[in-house]
Amino acid sequence: MLIQRLRWTFGCLFLVVAIGTIGYRYIEGWSWLKAIWMVVITLTTIGFGDEGLSNWGRIFTLALIVGGLGLVTYTIGQVSQMLVEGTFLEELRVRRRRQIMESLKHHIIVVGRGRLGREVTAELVHRGRQVVVIDNKPDTLSAQERRDRIGEYPLQPTLELVGDGSDDALLERAAIKRAKAIAISTGSDATNVFITLTARQLNPKLHIVTRVDEERTVEKAIRAGADTVINPYGIGGARMAQGLLHPHAAQLLDQAVGRAHAEFEIEDVEIGEIPNYNGPLGALDIPGRHGILILAVRSTDGQLHTSLDRHTTLSAGDIAVVVGRPAKVRAFSRAAQGLSDTKS
Repeated sequence: MLIQRLRWTFGCLFLVVAIGTIGYRYIEGWSWLKAIWMVVITLTTIGFGDEGLSNWGRIFTLALIVGGLGLVTYTIGQVSQMLVEGTFLEELRVRRRRQIMESLKHHIIVVGRGRLGREVTAELVHRGRQVVVIDNKPDTLSAQERRDRIGEYPLQPTLELVGDGSDDALLERAAIKRAKAIAISTGSDATNVFITLTARQLNPKLHIVTRVDEERTVEKAIRAGADTVINPYGIGGARMAQGLLHPHAAQLLDQAVGRAHAEFEIEDVEIGEIPNYNGPLGALDIPGRHGILILAVRSTDGQLHTSLDRHTTLSAGDIAVVVGRPAKVRAFSRAAQGLSDTKS
């Protein structure tokens, strides 16, 4: 609103200057430089005399003063008020955020900025994803408090919206129809299920991961449209049990999926229509070419294949679950989608 008002004001001011310059040019026959100089000293009330004006020139100057001086005073007052009140910079920030929201595509939305939501956001940012965070309270944590809570990785670059995550208008502001996925992690199972239902209605193709604390709520979340339902207590308990029973395997898994370790990375890679990546695994020799391992393949019919051998076939549209060093995993992902040159 403020930007539009300033744009209109400066536009009118420019028009007055242009009319004044053209008027002096053709009434007095002055050069363009002298004409614009006369307009400036007139509108700023500096004045150096009438510069030898003709009668028509004096009449034109009176009209210029009446029409332009008030506009100049108004413009200076508006700019001064915005700078003193700090509304100008805030308007610029709001405008910039709106522009970024309008350009978002394939981003991830996180609803709920509790401890779980912060961990999810930090992990996504660490993986290089663009994140929009929605919470009903503004984030008042200082930079130091953020580091204390989530460690080395700050919650940037993220975009933040304050409001009810189940509100259709707020989700649309978060560009949910262009989003890749949404993580719903508020502290209420009922709220999470309702947001899941709303998100599924707004974007039927959205991948939805929903948090529930009660086992009896899992089925409700799935019926509401969740693709994956996460029980933090169940996952935490299973991880602690694995740490007791298989400590070395559990440590290796942490290194593969945790942001605190950079040795390995597990990634879903969609296979494109690329000849070097369509066919039997034995012939493709992906481990030899890329230094990564394929753990599983989800075929286009939805089946997840975990018992892989050299005869297992990769086809366009399949999802390969791979593990390896981050740089090699990213290189394979780009090559399999035809985004970079590949080794023969």
